[in-house]
Amino acid sequence: MIAMLVLAVVVSSASPAPQATPMREVVYKVSSLHREDLAIETYGGQVAQPNDAPMTGVGQSQPVASEAGPTAKHSASLQEGTLTVDVLGVQQDVIRVSVTENFKNSSAPVTYEAYIAPNGLVRFMTQEPSSIARYMLPLFGTKFAASQTLNAGDSWHVDLKTDAVDVQNIFTISGQDGNILLLDERETVKLNAARGMNYNTYGKLKYKPSLLVPIAGDINEKGSRSTMDSVDTLTTTVHFERVSDTLDTSTRLRTTAVVTTKK
Repeated sequence: MIAMLVLAVVVSSASPAPQATPMREVVYKVSSLHREDLAIETYGGQVAQPNDAPMTGVGQSQPVASEAGPTAKHSASLQEGTLTVDVLGVQQDVIRVSVTENFKNSSAPVTYEAYIAPNGLVRFMTQEPSSIARYMLPLFGTKFAASQTLNAGDSWHVDLKTDAVDVQNIFTISGQDGNILLLDERETVKLNAARGMNYNTYGKLKYKPSLLVPIAGDINEKGSRSTMDSVDTLTTTVHFERVSDTLDTSTRLRTTAVVTTKK
């Protein structure tokens, strides 16, 4: 899930002019469940009141107070709806896209742009892209499938190392279904900040190399952070599947067939 980080990519200063009609439009049915579990631990038991003066005399004892026991907090949020990727331009193999997220729990669709480097690193032009977009957009990179043969067992890395973070992401071809590649994704993210959270990601993806597009995916990410008295765990699961693509004739034919049948 390298794209969870707001990464800088090299983009020419002469950006392509906005287009009234996108070069390509791909629509996905998507869902994402985000859960946070925070456990706060204490030693429990009883302790002497620190601000009271010592008591003297036979049979007298120091006043005590009970410490609170361990507590836990849980929260969850669900996003589901559609995510549309409009390709606005390509320059030096860097793709400029517009992303529109239309989720059921949102009052209105949200639209923002992003730049996708050839290897899949992404720069988002927003502070809050959805986790769905962060996982999906790297697969649009023009040279994302960095394998010469595209055979089962082939793998490649998309890694990043800075003073703040160390990201190691490996994709492996686990099989093939016709012209669709089946991919396994394994990623670790280690933040160097004292209050940072480390992540592990596991994904099962379907990718069509002839059109440079993700077809479907299921991704599970788990982040954890520990202190002396608490454990904070974040779990995110994402599912997406393509429902239309203006560059994929087979997809358009299937969509037309469904509409005709309903009539």
